[in-house]
Amino acid sequence: MKLFLKYFAIAAAFVFMAMGDSPSFTIHIVGDSTVCTYKDNVYPQTGWGQVIGYFFDASRVKINNAAIGGRSSRTFIEDGRLNEVAAKLQKGDYLFVQWGHNDRDYSKPARYVPEEDFPGYIQQYVDVGKAKGANVVLISPMTMNTGTRNVFSTGKNNYDARGMMQTVAKNNKIPFVDLNMKSFNTYNTTYKDIPDYVTRYLFKTMEPGEYPNYPKGDSDKLTHFKELGSMGHAQMICEELEENLKSNTNLSADAKSALMQLVASLKKRYTITVKTNLSNYNGLITQTQVYPAGSPMTLRVTPNGQTFEKWVDDDCNELSKEQIYYGFKTPARNITYTAMFQGGAACTKIAHDPEDLTSSASGNLQSSSSEEVVKIAPELCATAEKESLWPSPIEMSNPEVGEGTTDSNHGGYTGVGFFNIANSLASKAVYHITADQSATNAKMLIRYSNGGSTTRSMKITVDYNVLNVDFPPTVCVENCTSGWDVWETIVLEDLWIDALDFNLTIESTTDDGGPNIDMIAFDMNGVYRTGCGSTGTSSSSEAVPSSSESKTSLVKSGVESRTIVPSKKAGIYDALGRHVLDSEKSQRRLPRIRRFLH
Repeated sequence: MKLFLKYFAIAAAFVFMAMGDSPSFTIHIVGDSTVCTYKDNVYPQTGWGQVIGYFFDASRVKINNAAIGGRSSRTFIEDGRLNEVAAKLQKGDYLFVQWGHNDRDYSKPARYVPEEDFPGYIQQYVDVGKAKGANVVLISPMTMNTGTRNVFSTGKNNYDARGMMQTVAKNNKIPFVDLNMKSFNTYNTTYKDIPDYVTRYLFKTMEPGEYPNYPKGDSDKLTHFKELGSMGHAQMICEELEENLKSNTNLSADAKSALMQLVASLKKRYTITVKTNLSNYNGLITQTQVYPAGSPMTLRVTPNGQTFEKWVDDDCNELSKEQIYYGFKTPARNITYTAMFQGGAACTKIAHDPEDLTSSASGNLQSSSSEEVVKIAPELCATAEKESLWPSPIEMSNPEVGEGTTDSNHGGYTGVGFFNIANSLASKAVYHITADQSATNAKMLIRYSNGGSTTRSMKITVDYNVLNVDFPPTVCVENCTSGWDVWETIVLEDLWIDALDFNLTIESTTDDGGPNIDMIAFDMNGVYRTGCGSTGTSSSSEAVPSSSESKTSLVKSGVESRTIVPSKKAGIYDALGRHVLDSEKSQRRLPRIRRFLH
């Protein structure tokens, strides 16, 4: 009887809060690149913090997604970002915390957090939230695409972020959302027989031409997610919040009361069933989802020999003839979508309820705070022509901070000039760079000239990637007056790039100083000087031409570089990084490229 009264009281409170005039509040979210918000020009890459607002009543709940890529529980604090969040926290707000992905990466000491230190950093977030009167919810990191190995649980060579966050939550009597096990079980149980679905539909893996923002495709299949994957994570988080309210007996009275209010602000969710008109379909297809009205939905099929014709709804209305149909909003009712294939059954209307007019179709995605517009001199946005392998070339003649001079007294540069790094120990050039998307294995090209007689060693820092790189002398062979007129290319490989503003620093490690730096380029779209925009245009005005020519190639005509066999990869590459030969024939006629694996 006591148990019955206990649950009756909880249910009554839930109903009262759902129907009454509940106070409004903000959910502040901290986390990494699996959580943060991405720009439209890198769609479908999405973090769950970007879309979880669809699941809450926008009239009561605001979302402040402060998550940022490339950070761990420690570096987010060291960067001062937790202090920034704390300054916005109000009594009664909520602080959602997810860490683990970058904390476990021992290969990058700048952000690695030893397991024995991880609980202490998580506790700092709890303490900050409590000090502000906010309600903290700890969320374990979603599983990586590693099959049956859950790297965030116990086990050899694992990083038990899940267990450590669960312990901190238990000690503080606050909610623990087990996104880790929820996603692990979904991928390995619900989708056990269709592992390709997880890789191709949920993680950030794309074939060339599947999405306009990725004409070359993308193979980031281990960590980051498409919109469909992150919508699934948001759905799992909401289900876990509801489960905490039902079964978490460890919550304090205040935490349970706050959780009641949070759950009461969730919108009604509807079942979205996806099927085909074939009885023996064996290709991939979007699986059933449970979303609120107004949520973004992706319908997708990957046939296995069958001929796809169109998508239809349960009234047999045609929606699209595209195999990947996205960008539309779900209605306020249970609905069925059917992929129609040639030779399959004819469409038959399916009876359904009318739309629920009491369910809000809108979702609050972001807080009302505006981003600061960074202005930059238009000439700094001048770029060389975009090459297919290097779609993000960046002018480097004028760093934001630099020890050296901007010069144009040697030929062969691509923009308005080049930066001549001073001849002294620790001389450096610092550039502010923006990346609109994340990548775990990016490449960065550096075009340089070193007319000196010795190799110039530099420390290059790309956000938290730190590499020691040698720039050998560039030797004049023909059509030049000195080695300073010769430009060669170095490529840094396996860089982890996150969607954020970061510093790129080139610093001398010897008294000889550094080489002349002409430009850099990335093999991914949407990387540019901060303030320029992804098109190479200044936010303050139109970009001016880079020189007397409106655009120039990455390598000027009439300037040759000597050739070597790449140190890490078989085959020969030109100065744009294009693969040109598999043998060593005619090597001396090709530009030089050195490659460094990070």
